[in-house]
Amino acid sequence: MMASAGASLPLHDAKSTATTVLSAFRPARTQRTKTIALAIFGFLCLLLMLRSSSKRVGPDFWTQFPSRPPFPQRPEDARVVLPPRTDIDLNHTLPHDLDKPNPRLHVLVPALQGSRGVCRTFTSAMILGYPPPTMIGYGTESPGATDAERMVDRITRARNYLRDSVTVHDNDFVLMVDGLDTIFQLPPQVLIQRFQSIIRKNNQKLESKFGFVDVPGEKPGTPFERIPKYHQRVLFAASKTCFPGLRDDPGCASVPESSLPPDVYGWKTDDDEDTSYNRPRWLNPGAVIGQAADLRLIYDEVLREIGQHPNKTGDYQALTRLYGRQEVIRELERRRTVNGFKDWLYQMVGISDASNITGITLQLQAGHRYEYGIGVDFESQLFFNQMMSRKDVEWVKFNNITKMSMLQMQHGVPREHRLLLPQDIAALPNPFNQSRFAKESTMRPVWNATLDKLPNPNNHSWHNVPLMTNPHSASVPVLAHLNGDPKLRNAWWENMWFFPWGRALLRRYVRNAHGFDAAQSSLLGGQDWLEVRGGRGGLWTDQETWITLAEVCNGQERDLFDDGLGLWSKEIDDPEAPVYNQYGNLIGGKEDPNKDPNQDVPGFSPDFSF
Repeated sequence: MMASAGASLPLHDAKSTATTVLSAFRPARTQRTKTIALAIFGFLCLLLMLRSSSKRVGPDFWTQFPSRPPFPQRPEDARVVLPPRTDIDLNHTLPHDLDKPNPRLHVLVPALQGSRGVCRTFTSAMILGYPPPTMIGYGTESPGATDAERMVDRITRARNYLRDSVTVHDNDFVLMVDGLDTIFQLPPQVLIQRFQSIIRKNNQKLESKFGFVDVPGEKPGTPFERIPKYHQRVLFAASKTCFPGLRDDPGCASVPESSLPPDVYGWKTDDDEDTSYNRPRWLNPGAVIGQAADLRLIYDEVLREIGQHPNKTGDYQALTRLYGRQEVIRELERRRTVNGFKDWLYQMVGISDASNITGITLQLQAGHRYEYGIGVDFESQLFFNQMMSRKDVEWVKFNNITKMSMLQMQHGVPREHRLLLPQDIAALPNPFNQSRFAKESTMRPVWNATLDKLPNPNNHSWHNVPLMTNPHSASVPVLAHLNGDPKLRNAWWENMWFFPWGRALLRRYVRNAHGFDAAQSSLLGGQDWLEVRGGRGGLWTDQETWITLAEVCNGQERDLFDDGLGLWSKEIDDPEAPVYNQYGNLIGGKEDPNKDPNQDVPGFSPDFSF
């Protein structure tokens, strides 16, 4: 008979049930205990291994090979453009504490003579408001000189100018570009801001990777200071290919990986057979920016390297080797100080940032400097190299929403995101603004309705002019180095946003050297991008002589403007007209013999008093 609902089980049955339940839970509890015990044991072993894996004993590479920068100030902290002075206007006198505490910007262009490429470099730089470029080696070509001799002379002259010119200071920013095939696209303030932003970001990574070191203070007796071991201070252009014949050299094998995603070109990214799908990571010498003292050190070493291997080593090869040896020393120092087990673990899970020095044979000279703060512009934010990259860019208008929404998909970028006009470009003044005094100015070039016609700035801006854009890196480069197919140079020049209005924009650049704003800037030390030497519409040589753009480039107008309006500066103006710098010194043309000596210098207000 079945027990009624709610009836209790016999005592022996209750004990049996409890025993069965406990038996069912015992294996699970035992297994869980074992798992916890093993986890604790493994964790303790890991801690023991981490503690026992002490830093490797070896030479202090940072100390053994000089690594401190030539001066302590960081380039990313320099204030190249100062805020406008508020203690001066048209109705007040100038302050007496005039100075230029901020670094200058110098543009160096090695070029023996004017040519189509050289004149395009100068014209685009001027249109965009760069300081008057300095031609390195102009008019010094030696008949019968070999290519190697010309190369050594070019590098020597550039180094000597950085070393000897009274207008170049250690902390000045220097941009050096290949004059034969460089085109500027964006103004100098974008160049400087991006340079500082890139190296600031990269230096944070270097601090995390290599750590810090305590060094004596700048002056004897001052306390020690803690500084990063390694610091990026100079940026070269990046290339998709390394210098030929150096496959096993550190300059090819040991340099850092690109910061671009490893699949930025899809599954073919970094394909050995088709280098057009490589991510740029190797040094190209066609463009470089840094502070003068850092570049002097680099080109001193380039000349030393060339001198040791005459007729075998050019500047490209020497710079590649410099970059590679720098990275080897850094990696050796990292391995000396890193935790060995941690380093092995990171390699196992694929997150190691170690440089490849496997199989590298390198003779190092104790006491010799191998650290130069060199880096490369992986993402072409500053410099775009055309070599193996002609398909990487398009000229696009950012206000074309349909085009911009499809651009990355058309280029096979695997992870698309919305492409917007970079903020540093959007913040620039409209490129077609004209001074309200332009039509009334009597300064040369005198206003001419035909020659000075520009589009209405209400209808044209940075948003709707064609900008050379790299959809893979989502960058709009500051300048392009057309070192690829020479047949593309004409087409790419005519694609540039300023080409249809090139002559008018160039005339505006020269005319804007006059007036109150330019005078104030010059008297305050040239804080608005002007060099202390001054001048507009011309160039300086490394011998500190002034030459006009017409002297170098007359005859190139068809390739520069293609507008049928005649020779530059001789359209309707007197070619012998005097040219003054912002300090009122005659630097070109002829002085007017009938000029009243008490007459105000063009561009200066009679209200100024000292």
